Amino acid sequence: MRRSAIAIGGVAVLAVVLVLGYLLLRGGGDTIPTTTTSAGAPVVTSPYDLTEAGDDFDMSGVGEAKFASLLLETPDGVTSYMVAAGQESFSQLARAVAEATPMGAPVPATAESLTFVMPDRVTVTFVLDRANGLIGRDGTAWRIGEDLGSLVSAVTEQAAGTLE
Repeated sequence: MRRSAIAIGGVAVLAVVLVLGYLLLRGGGDTIPTTTTSAGAPVVTSPYDLTEAGDDFDMSGVGEAKFASLLLETPDGVTSYMVAAGQESFSQLARAVAEATPMGAPVPATAESLTFVMPDRVTVTFVLDRANGLIGRDGTAWRIGEDLGSLVSAVTEQAAGTLE
């Protein structure tokens, strides 16, 4: 009987050592398997998704946009204004951008921007430097031939007029 107790104790100790060895070899940091599974989020595209135009966009095409959006710093914070194609302020703004002259100087960093949304949902975004009459995109700056501040004011005044 004494031999069988020693044998049973030895087998138990050996089993514990084998289980501990197996767990240590497994790394212990693995995730614990579960019965629930989760799939990754499916990639969904929408007909309303927008994409930014590439560097090779021809600026003379901004007049074909459906609308333009201005993001401006105001005393109340950052405010967005929209102007639709067919409105006089849109036509003047689009013409001024299409006729802008390339400059050698970079545009200073600013929170203000002008975005044209084309019919195929491609966007053309410029940063605005109203003080110097410059727009910038992809490291290139252009000088607006007309007074950029006046063009922007025409859009904001039109938006204010629609709220009254």
